Amino acid sequence: MKTRSTLVIAVISLLGMTTIASCKKKKPTEEETLIPSSGYVLGLKTTSAGADAEYLVTATDLMSGTISATGNGMEQMGWMYYHQVGNKYLAIDYTNNVCTGYQIANSSLSSTGSFVFDRLDALTNDPSGNVFAVSAPWGGGSYDCKFQTINPGSMSITSTQNVVLNVLYNDTMAQLNMWPTQTYIENGKLFVSYYPLHGASWDTPQTDTAYVNVYTYPGLNYVSTFKDTRTGPIGYYGGSPAMIVDENGNHYTFSTCSLAAGFTQSTKPSGILKINAGQQQFDNSYFFNIESYGYKMLTGTYVGNGKVVARVIPTGSDNQMWGAFSIDNPICKIAVLDLNSQTFTLVNDVPAHGGQYYTPFHIENGKVFISVNTGTSAHIYRIDPSNASAQQGAAIDGKSIQCFFKY
Repeated sequence: MKTRSTLVIAVISLLGMTTIASCKKKKPTEEETLIPSSGYVLGLKTTSAGADAEYLVTATDLMSGTISATGNGMEQMGWMYYHQVGNKYLAIDYTNNVCTGYQIANSSLSSTGSFVFDRLDALTNDPSGNVFAVSAPWGGGSYDCKFQTINPGSMSITSTQNVVLNVLYNDTMAQLNMWPTQTYIENGKLFVSYYPLHGASWDTPQTDTAYVNVYTYPGLNYVSTFKDTRTGPIGYYGGSPAMIVDENGNHYTFSTCSLAAGFTQSTKPSGILKINAGQQQFDNSYFFNIESYGYKMLTGTYVGNGKVVARVIPTGSDNQMWGAFSIDNPICKIAVLDLNSQTFTLVNDVPAHGGQYYTPFHIENGKVFISVNTGTSAHIYRIDPSNASAQQGAAIDGKSIQCFFKY
């Protein structure tokens, strides 16, 4: 079975990016360095001797100075994702299939235990304080996903259930894997978005429909599938979030329909669909066509009052497979979207950037912080959605910030 790092290495090699060489890293230190009582825990991706290295570091300021691992933080062992639940930070190592918990305690960042996993994807926090995860069907050898519950207190997987997301089984989808992109839990129901692909080749021969499955929660019994043909599948590999929620409980889904996000064809316009609060269907009267503005949407974050800060790419740049992941030819831009008026405003203060593999958004005091790598330098940027402006912040001594956690 392929591992996540194997696929990413293949993709990055294809793009002509720096090859992620295999290298033996020392284990994360357990030394407890005193840190201020408030600040940030950040996932820092760096490059050393031609190989990527990742660290959990701390910082007190995102807008000045340099974010660096020198004398700071805890080195991770592999290719990482990160997730926050309560005051605990999960460092999910997809090279070695080990998840380690960290937290700030007694003015220090320290580990709180770890567990081994097979696959963990599309994570969300449930109402009881646990983490729910859907695993992806790697390699095309199986159509099964797994629904898993993680107890962050004991740092263990407490339940696992095999699930086939493709419950439709029509002629064109029967031999395709379903890649989960995001989940959310509402009113005792679990919602799972996904896209069809050939698991071995990563070809996407069916890109003309957005899909969401509904299950009971916590029972995890299948309820229904709802879909919409005005746009393509929701989300993409390494591109969370793909679904957001507003103050009124309405959810909005992002469909990229882009070669730059790994799709092998584009048959519908990139756009946003709406799921009204408490509903298990798309709102037929709502479709925000992002492509009508000359851009395709990758992902975004909701900041209130109908505003979304989104990462987008010009439609004219959508001709390079996995182009959003590359820093050799940066094509990503930032825009402010108004979900209510369906307007699009480009943030010209943020330069074209790349390397967008699961890079996060952080919201604080109505502003949005992002990681930007132009191919020649990397910085944090702070976006003001009220006037679609941005300010360059701290330099990044490395490639990108892979998580922003405020403590």
